[in-house]
Amino acid sequence: MGHRPIITLLTDFGQQDPFVGIMKGVILGLCPDAALVDLCHETAAYDVLGGSFLLQSAVRFFPAGTIHVTVVDPGVGSPRRSILARIDEQFFVAPDNGLLSYPMSYGTVREIRAITVSEYMVQPVNATFHGRDVFAPVAGHLARGVPTERFGPEVTDAVRLAIPRPHLDGSGTLTGQVIWIDRFGNCLANITRQDLENLSAGRAGKIRVVLDGRLLGGVVRFFGEAGSGGRGAVVGSTGHLELFCHQGNLARQWGIAPGASVRVEVAG
Repeated sequence: MGHRPIITLLTDFGQQDPFVGIMKGVILGLCPDAALVDLCHETAAYDVLGGSFLLQSAVRFFPAGTIHVTVVDPGVGSPRRSILARIDEQFFVAPDNGLLSYPMSYGTVREIRAITVSEYMVQPVNATFHGRDVFAPVAGHLARGVPTERFGPEVTDAVRLAIPRPHLDGSGTLTGQVIWIDRFGNCLANITRQDLENLSAGRAGKIRVVLDGRLLGGVVRFFGEAGSGGRGAVVGSTGHLELFCHQGNLARQWGIAPGASVRVEVAG
C-alpha cells in the first residue's frame, strides 16, 4: 500500500480570508488523497526571509517526497518567476523571490525549474492569486505523479537572499541579530548552539546576552529557570538562541523588531 502524498502550506495569508482554503480545494481536486499540513499562515506580511527561516525550521521533520507550497509573495503578478525545486529529497513550490534561500543554503539543491507550462495552472491565471492558480495546482499535479521536467525548463539562477550570519570578533564577542519573533514575544537570533559552543570553548566564565544595547541576562536550560517574569536566553527548538521574558512578551516590553542587535559575551 502506497503512502499518501504530503503537501505542506506556509503563507502570509492569515485566517481571516478564504485564500488558504481555496488553495486546499484546488489541490484536493487534483489529488484527493493528499495529506495537507498547515505549517503557518501568520508569517509577517511580505517578510520573505522570515518565511524562509520558518520553512527551514520545519522541513527536516518531514519525510522524503514531501511537497512544500510556500507563498509569501509581494511581487505577485510581476515578471518574477514561479519555481519548483527539489532540495535533498523534498520538493518546494514557491515564487522565485528568495523564499527558498534558507532551504537552498542548508540543503543540497538537486534541481530548480521555472514553472512555465500552462497546462498545470488554473486558467486564466489571476494577477493577484498565484497561490490558487499556479502553486496549488502544480503541487496537486506533482502529488499525482507528474514528473518535475514536465513543468518547465531547469534554471540555475534562482534568487537567493543573503542570510544574516553572526560574527565573532577578536575580543571574543559574538554579534548577531534577531531574525524572527514568535507569538509569545520570544526573539530568535541567528546564533546557534554551535556558535555558543565555539564562543565558550576553552574560556571560563558565564555567558551573558545583550539585546539592543541592554543587558538581558544569561543562558538558561529552560524558560522556567529564569523565574516568573525573569529574562534570559535559551537554545530553542530550532537550535537557535531565543531571548525571552518568562510568561511575558519580551519583544513588546522592549520594543524589539527583527534586525535588533544581539551580543553574546563570556563574562570573566
